[in-house]
Amino acid sequence: MRLTKQSVTLLYLSSCIIFANLLFLYGFFSFGYNDSRTSTPNDIPSTIWANKNDSEPWRFDTRRLYHKSVNKVVLMVIDGIRYDFFTESEYNVYMPFSTDLIKQNRSCLFRTRVNAPTVTMPRIKALTTGTVPNFIDLVLNLDSSAVQQDSIIYQARAANKRVIFYGDDTWLKLFPNSFVRHDGTTSFYISDYTEVDNNVTRHLENELKPTADWDIMILHYLGLDHIGHTDGPRSTLMPNKLAEMDNIIQRIVNHMDSENSELPSVLIVCGDHGMRDNGGHGGSSTGEVMVPLFVYFKNKICGGSIKEEIMQTDFVPSISVIMGLPIPSSSTGKLINKILQILNINEILFAYHYNSQQMYTNYISKKGLMNKAFMKDYDHAILYYYDWLKRETASINQAHRIISLYESALSGMSNFVIGSIAKFDIFLIIVSIVLSLQVWLLLIDFDAVNIKYIKVSRLVYLMLIRWAVCVWLQCDSVLCEFTATFNLLVCVIITMFIINLGSFDWPLSTFHRLEMSNFDNNLFYVLPGILIHLLSLFSSSYIEEEHQLLYHLWTGFSAIQVFKTFVTHSYTTSAKWIVSMILHRFCKNLNTIGNQWSGVYSLGDWFHESQNKIYLTTLMVVGLCSIFYACINIYRVAKNNKRFHRLSAIILVLYFWTLCSVYMYRVETKEVSAPYGYNILKLLFCLHLWTIAWYLLIGCHIFLVIKQTNRNSNKFNSAVCSMIILLMLRLSLLLRPHNILIPAVLVYTCKILQFKSWNTLTTTILYYWLSLMFFFYQGNSNSVGTLDIVPGYIGQTTYDPVVAGIHIFTHTYGFPILVYLFLVLDQKFSGLQKLCMLNVTQSCVYNLVILLFRNHLFIWSVFSPKLLYIIISTSTTYIFSALIVILLTLCRTSTKKELVI
Repeated sequence: MRLTKQSVTLLYLSSCIIFANLLFLYGFFSFGYNDSRTSTPNDIPSTIWANKNDSEPWRFDTRRLYHKSVNKVVLMVIDGIRYDFFTESEYNVYMPFSTDLIKQNRSCLFRTRVNAPTVTMPRIKALTTGTVPNFIDLVLNLDSSAVQQDSIIYQARAANKRVIFYGDDTWLKLFPNSFVRHDGTTSFYISDYTEVDNNVTRHLENELKPTADWDIMILHYLGLDHIGHTDGPRSTLMPNKLAEMDNIIQRIVNHMDSENSELPSVLIVCGDHGMRDNGGHGGSSTGEVMVPLFVYFKNKICGGSIKEEIMQTDFVPSISVIMGLPIPSSSTGKLINKILQILNINEILFAYHYNSQQMYTNYISKKGLMNKAFMKDYDHAILYYYDWLKRETASINQAHRIISLYESALSGMSNFVIGSIAKFDIFLIIVSIVLSLQVWLLLIDFDAVNIKYIKVSRLVYLMLIRWAVCVWLQCDSVLCEFTATFNLLVCVIITMFIINLGSFDWPLSTFHRLEMSNFDNNLFYVLPGILIHLLSLFSSSYIEEEHQLLYHLWTGFSAIQVFKTFVTHSYTTSAKWIVSMILHRFCKNLNTIGNQWSGVYSLGDWFHESQNKIYLTTLMVVGLCSIFYACINIYRVAKNNKRFHRLSAIILVLYFWTLCSVYMYRVETKEVSAPYGYNILKLLFCLHLWTIAWYLLIGCHIFLVIKQTNRNSNKFNSAVCSMIILLMLRLSLLLRPHNILIPAVLVYTCKILQFKSWNTLTTTILYYWLSLMFFFYQGNSNSVGTLDIVPGYIGQTTYDPVVAGIHIFTHTYGFPILVYLFLVLDQKFSGLQKLCMLNVTQSCVYNLVILLFRNHLFIWSVFSPKLLYIIISTSTTYIFSALIVILLTLCRTSTKKELVI
């Protein structure tokens, strides 16, 4: 087996950039943040000092001022419910009972804002701990571990409250051994809208009996969220689900009203997160971050629809107060005044004082300054409260003034504490950027790279310099932690740094020459285009609308080609480019993405309306036929000879079989119309047989590649064509029906670009743009909320997270990988090297953007999701590059400077 020197270099640089990306992620996201403190009843204030000169404090009677004020608490979490489901007539007409309670002021409805990321696990943490979870919890959402922070669940258990739970089993993972009774339901069967909720509701019959012994009952319903993932908020399934939730609310309220207890019980209905206008969640659109908080007290007037906006974390101190529990130590929430109306004025003032004291402790621990305006409000609030306590008669207006001062102080301290939670390891971030820049320079000057062995003495010198810098600067970076693990990490970083630094051909031999030997005029368009694209990363608005910029860059290039070919009388080529532009416009209109166009009616929405089912069926048939035709044409290239033999016949039959099975699967899901003879066809073309056919195709194509000769890269071309076909067939199953034509458009566009006499850099940039455009065409964006998780569960009868992850990844990045395969089929190793250079260019620029804008208002809602997409995309590109290098080696495709390994 032979590996060329270039191949070894590219493999090494691929490992370097993946390692640098991991360092950047570790330095940027607050992996290590965890407050292990827990509150106790001793933290509830027992005295108040007006100022330090007072000889005697005022002593509180805490048993009288801070105690349990409710009988039982029911927390009903409806996964994915939006605020407008309770307020807009389009939705609340299906929730008549809840709507009437709000209109009659018998309940309160709060407009509640949640923080990104809007996925379940971080939001449950916020609801129970009162903290803003780390953004990296978005990645950890699929593997929830026990909460280590103080929470209302912990405090309830410590106070011997009996807590029961039914619903999403994420709670059982976050709070193991915390519930006296529980029954968890898995949240990963997206197509289940009914059983997943019925398994929760069936427990109400026993738990709502007068003899029930619980203090807190938590219900977490998933069905509404599952409907949102598959069909969006305007699904035909949504009315029945909203009516079902309303009936459950009515059932619980009726039970509370029939209770014979001195204290009122309380029902709290809320959403963990909302839902995008097009379905799904995870981002920061209005539909995702605005959720309802519905509160009902037995026989109490609450206030109806409250226009004032609250934070989701405010729920924690409020529920703690009415239950008489210590407020969780790390909570950043502020009291919700309307919820406290069941208390008297003395209890309310004491609750605000306690919440302010708890927040003050966190504020001081984060090194907050005392000269802020809100801290002066805090001092005044304490002074006025002390005076109010000493007076025998005090006006209610003065009490409201004290509450107003406390609220101002709480708001300021809370904002500061939330803003200081993020911990950036600047030293590690800078080191990762330097490593990435080294890789970028080596990729630009790739032909001159000469990797050399390092001298141990240099490693020792740099380790000593690191020790001196860390001691001198008193840096708290992980790179300055002198443990065995981090010393080893530093050794790896320094080794890479020395190897990279010694690999440059000084001065850079080709830095100023971008392959000018075969220069073409198209570079005058594509190079400024790449520069504009990179500069757009410095703007949050352009990040949200990146797809628009790429579409216009491609349209401009296509228009130039139409003009050039028309002038040279190449009318056939002109027609091909015009058809390409029309097809791209069609693909762009299939899905509306971006912040400015969120919720706009798209072509895909039109196709999915029930009255347009025949048109979706037609599109599905045309798309599958186009894929079949594309597979046949690509197979001819893979076969590399014109003889038609038995294996070819088997392969073509299997192509047809898999695509027919895809259509029958969509018939089963009731998305397209059933064909004639459906009862027989569903037995012949079932999903199980699709799997068998696809794996048989893998075997057939492997045999086909092995039988190829090595002449003119035949074996390599055959292997790449086989991967293109297999990936297209896999995508045909995973794609939404209205997106089924996109693979054929991709193949058509790549065929136009192939074998042009253009500069390699020009061609690679065009393929790179295509990879990004088709990523957006299928409905993806730079928001996590557009990540479609439904394909992860196609064909699964039992949940397998590995299979689900592979399906979701294939669906999300399948089109970019297809484009990359067409690139290496056209340009071989030189195109692969240029592709790596473009990817690391974007990665380096964006890492610099993140470093500069780390305190930006939209750092977590806009910049961080884009960072995750870029790092996954870059890592995918380099893993892809490694596989292609291995394939080139196995196929013995000749390259320059061979090095025998």
